Amino acid sequence: MSKVEFCPCTDTGCQFNPANHDQGCNLCVEDSLKCGEIPKCFFLKVVDSVEGFEDWSFEHFAKLVLNKNS
Repeated sequence: MSKVEFCPCTDTGCQFNPANHDQGCNLCVEDSLKCGEIPKCFFLKVVDSVEGFEDWSFEHFAKLVLNKNS
């Protein structure tokens, strides 16, 4: 088990966090896509904090990107 260096996720309690297994980002990305969501790391490239976020949908991500670029 080792943390992927570029992974910004600090939720080490999550079973999909790369620090908790040896499969890199695969488990997190797979789970997110199954749920129709985007992984947290993508959101963190657009905003400084995801504290309080509950919506990880493609639509929410797109709105954040559009608002940042306007």
